[in-house]
Amino acid sequence: MRIVAINSSMRKGRTYELLNNVVSKLPYDSEIINLKDYNIKFCLGCENCLKRDKCVINDDMEFLMNKILEADGLILSSPVYIENVSGLLKTFLDRTCKWYHRPPLLGKPVLLVATTAGSALKSVLNYMEKVVISWGMKPCGKIGKKISEKREVNERDIEKFIKALENPNSREYVGLIRLMRFQVQKAMAKNVIKIDKEYWRRTRLLEARYFYEIKADPLSQLIAASFGKFLSNKIGENVAQNSLNLD
Repeated sequence: MRIVAINSSMRKGRTYELLNNVVSKLPYDSEIINLKDYNIKFCLGCENCLKRDKCVINDDMEFLMNKILEADGLILSSPVYIENVSGLLKTFLDRTCKWYHRPPLLGKPVLLVATTAGSALKSVLNYMEKVVISWGMKPCGKIGKKISEKREVNERDIEKFIKALENPNSREYVGLIRLMRFQVQKAMAKNVIKIDKEYWRRTRLLEARYFYEIKADPLSQLIAASFGKFLSNKIGENVAQNSLNLD
């Protein structure tokens, strides 16, 4: 079992200390990656990674993304900077854009960690959760600490993460909002970019109700599936209309 832990602070301060404490409690081979030590350039917005599955920028991002792909679990951390993640982490996340279109981390457990000198812990952790869910990951807890609190963690903080690692086929309950977000990604993949549709077909996500096996109440599943069909039809109609206009 191998865990990759991402530190997105520019220094080894409170966030690194908390992250290190989390890693020390895990009974696995763990590696802390300090993003500041790597060459990570800004996303150009050229969409080459979306349309051709290849980034045109020559830096360390492919190496770092492969590290995450090869790991059994991920710990993602950030200090709070002006009510958001650090600029370093945001740059890193921007460069994973193709993972939103073609999520490769299906069901892989992730633990989220953040520190703050004041406010916005909840909103920052929630933002990070939205990103990793779009990658297809299984969220397994959030650890947030203020500057006034000790950067210590207990077994309860990491219990869900460990259980998910030890029992990868266990099913979590997923609510309506996450089911709907999945349907949005599916509708886009089915109608917009050809290689997205091929990926979702190959991984059988086009016929799935979620990224991995879950528990969900029947009504939520019905609402999400109906919404997904409606959205897919609308996007398909718009794409077809735009093609006619271009012709």
